[in-house]
Amino acid sequence: MAISQEISYYLQKSGANRADSDDIAQDVLVKILEADIVLPLPKLRAWLYRSAIRAYIDKYRRDKRYHQILQKEFFKEEGIVPFDHEDYADLYQAVEELPAKYQAVIDCYYFQDMSIKEIAQILGSSQSAVKINLYRGRKKLASLLKEKGYEYENI
Repeated sequence: MAISQEISYYLQKSGANRADSDDIAQDVLVKILEADIVLPLPKLRAWLYRSAIRAYIDKYRRDKRYHQILQKEFFKEEGIVPFDHEDYADLYQAVEELPAKYQAVIDCYYFQDMSIKEIAQILGSSQSAVKINLYRGRKKLASLLKEKGYEYENI
C-alpha cells in the first residue's frame, strides 16, 4: 500500500471524507518534496502523519469559520427580500415564467445581490455566459412585463 493511501485512510478514520483525505495526503506529499527534507524512513512516516493531521485540523477550522461567516453575513433578517410583498407580485410571476437558466442569474444578481463572478462560481459557468444569460433574461423579462401592461419606466 502506498504511503499516500495510508495517510488517506488514517484521515478518514479521523473523520475526514474521502475527497478531503485524498487532497490532504497529496498536499502533504508535495510539501515534503518541495521542502527537500531529509529524514530517516521511520521519522519521515511520523512527520507525514503529523503533517496530515495538522492539515486536516486546519481545514476543519477554516471550514467552520467559513460557515460562521456565512451564517453571520448572509442570513440576516434585514437582508431578506420579501418575496410575498404585493407590489412585486407581477415581477415575481414574470421571473417564474422565464427559462430556468435566466431565472437563476436574475435571482442571484438582483434578489441575492451577487456579483457576476460569484454567480459564475456558483453556477459553474464562465462570467461571459452569466453576462449573456443575464442580458437575455432581462430582455425576456422586459417583454413579459410589457405584455402585462408595464412600461420600461415602471419596471
